[in-house]
Amino acid sequence: MSKCLENDQKLVKEVSKYKDWSLTVYHWLMRALLIKKIQFEKEMFKLRCLWTQLNFIEGLIEFMKGLIARKFNF
Repeated sequence: MSKCLENDQKLVKEVSKYKDWSLTVYHWLMRALLIKKIQFEKEMFKLRCLWTQLNFIEGLIEFMKGLIARKFNF
């Protein structure tokens, strides 16, 4: 009977190793995905900032064109 219990305990230990390994791999994958998502969101924020700056500069150029056109009309 004790031999059977000993084998059962060994089996439980082996299964728990794989279970822990599986959870560790899952944790690594989820961590990597979250890091990529955060990096992507940071890059998207940078792009939105650059897009806003570009729109501002385009508006400023149009404004300056209007001022120059007024000067030439007088």
